[in-house]
Amino acid sequence: MERDWVSTLLPLAIIAIVFALRFRNLSKPRPFKTGRLWIAPVLLAGLVSFMVVTMPPSPSGWAALAFGVVIGAALGWKRGHLMHFERDPASGDLLIRQSPAALLVVLGVLAAKRLLSAGMGLDPGQTGAGGALSGGALILTDGLLGFALGMVTAMRWILWQRAKAVPPHQELKD
Repeated sequence: MERDWVSTLLPLAIIAIVFALRFRNLSKPRPFKTGRLWIAPVLLAGLVSFMVVTMPPSPSGWAALAFGVVIGAALGWKRGHLMHFERDPASGDLLIRQSPAALLVVLGVLAAKRLLSAGMGLDPGQTGAGGALSGGALILTDGLLGFALGMVTAMRWILWQRAKAVPPHQELKD
């Protein structure tokens, strides 16, 4: 019983710490390098491809993957539009500030994932007979893989488009 308590609270504690650190630094603009935006989507696409090749989804798994990509892309698009761009007046470098709303989108996604998996009785860690993952857990995992791929790719694409539109020495208005 104590092990269940720790396995439930430990991820929540880690998420709380990470978000507390992120919220603390919201007002500080960070340098933004457009040349590195492609790295995360390519790595994630490689991971999803590896997962799909090594454990091909069922037809409902493919549907969950596609649905996850669509929903993730919509939230990634929104999250990308919630970021604030500006130019450093002294150096002319492009700076980005994350908005509190963008972080709340991620927090909402994490909460929805927990509620969805608990409400449907699904958990990606569930095992069926012989220690194999249950069918419901595999479908949920496929959907979450698609969601992550869609969200990261769409957000990075929107950030790249918006960064290109920032004129030299001016702030981009939302």
